[in-house]
Amino acid sequence: MTTLTTFPEDDRCPKVCNDIGAFKKAEKAPEKALEEVKNAEEKKGFVEANVEPSASRASAENPPEVMRSPPSGDEYLPNLKPGQDGKVDWTPLGGMTGTRPGVNKYSISRYSLSEWRKHNETVLDPEIITESNIVEYNAKTSMMQAFGNIDKQQSENCKRLKQKARDIYRWKVEVERACKAITEEVEMLEIERQRLKGASKVLMLPESISKECLDLRSNRFEPDLVADVAEQELIKEMNLVSEVRATLKNTLNEIEEQMAINKSAKHRIEFDWCDKAMAYNTEAINLSLSPKSNTIMFRPGATRFGEYTAPLEYWEFFCRENVQNCEAARQKSADLRGSLNAILVNGGRKLRNQADRTDIAIAETVAITQELCTKLEETLRSTLQRIADTECLIDTLHESIRKMDAAIKLAQTRLDNRNNWRPHGESVRDQPHLGLIEEVKKIHETVTSLLGQLRNAERVRKDLLNKRIALERDIASKRKTLNIDRDRCGMVRSHYPSASELAGY
Repeated sequence: MTTLTTFPEDDRCPKVCNDIGAFKKAEKAPEKALEEVKNAEEKKGFVEANVEPSASRASAENPPEVMRSPPSGDEYLPNLKPGQDGKVDWTPLGGMTGTRPGVNKYSISRYSLSEWRKHNETVLDPEIITESNIVEYNAKTSMMQAFGNIDKQQSENCKRLKQKARDIYRWKVEVERACKAITEEVEMLEIERQRLKGASKVLMLPESISKECLDLRSNRFEPDLVADVAEQELIKEMNLVSEVRATLKNTLNEIEEQMAINKSAKHRIEFDWCDKAMAYNTEAINLSLSPKSNTIMFRPGATRFGEYTAPLEYWEFFCRENVQNCEAARQKSADLRGSLNAILVNGGRKLRNQADRTDIAIAETVAITQELCTKLEETLRSTLQRIADTECLIDTLHESIRKMDAAIKLAQTRLDNRNNWRPHGESVRDQPHLGLIEEVKKIHETVTSLLGQLRNAERVRKDLLNKRIALERDIASKRKTLNIDRDRCGMVRSHYPSASELAGY
């Protein structure tokens, strides 16, 4: 019959002990021990009575040499009495107990008889021997029971581990099937994603063309910064490109989100498969272990649940939910792969039609700007002629004003001579003097009138110069506009992609 314990037969107790633990008998009866104690006390009293006369005689024969004064303060104890030699040489603590014998120069005793007996009783106390016998009996009994329980638990746990290994293997097969299906779907969706990304890259060309045309037209001079038909069509084209790009981007985002979902489901199912494979291998290793295996060792902290442990019901739900989520993600991805062709074709057709309308609007704007530039150049030529005529008039007026200086100098000199060199009664207000004053006045009025005409002429010349500057600026603006619309925008828009390219083909 197989035993339930691994405890060896040779290690059991070889004989039965009847006097161990609490069952050990005392060597003497209590009444006999009390009688012996009383006899010892009576004998001690008789000996002390015989010793007192001899002690008094010895004290008379050997008087004390020096008497000590009693201690003062709190240390003074009136109940203390001198020893046999008449000296108080023990400590206050020993005197307070009243049990310590006197110490003199003839004795080295330090303990009383009662203290000595108490010490012997403490050393000979058999309590620890009795306790050791009890502990030995209890330990051997516990070891026998422990090995039996451990063997039973090991057998039950082996059965549980085998059943758990079978469950893990069943779910591992299901997870492998789902993992293969989601892997194939990820590969097919990646092909569609690359196609859509190619269409998005082609869409960058019309977007950059529209943006470049708008940026070039924003560099026009201020008079030509108008919201004309060409700019409106370019803005419409830019908005349409943004709309198509947003549609493609949303579609690409949906595909990427679905790709992320697929990859996440694939990652989870692969992670679950890896976990189940590791768990199955772990259970197989645990089933192969035994108490005699060479790889077992102490594992401090192993007798606890893991950080993320969960109930068994949750494990069943988790395995089933992983497989179902993986299948749902695969089906949604398959539905998404069929909605790309219509979006790409419609977007390319819309962009191509809007590009044609934009080209027509830019051509009309170029024709109008060219006609206006011709008229401005004709006006500039007439303005330059008027500026030249006005400058000639200004020169003539300056010359006329300078000629008036000699006349006014002559009249003022005559008046000054008449005022300073006619003596006494000759200095009169005669007709020549009045005529000279009138002449100076007329000359001043004439000069003032000529200066007014000069200012008007200079003002007109300044206005003509401003008009010339404005005309030249407008002509430069129109020429730059023509250069932008006709040459630069035309060259940029010549690279606009076709409808098939915009559709991703």
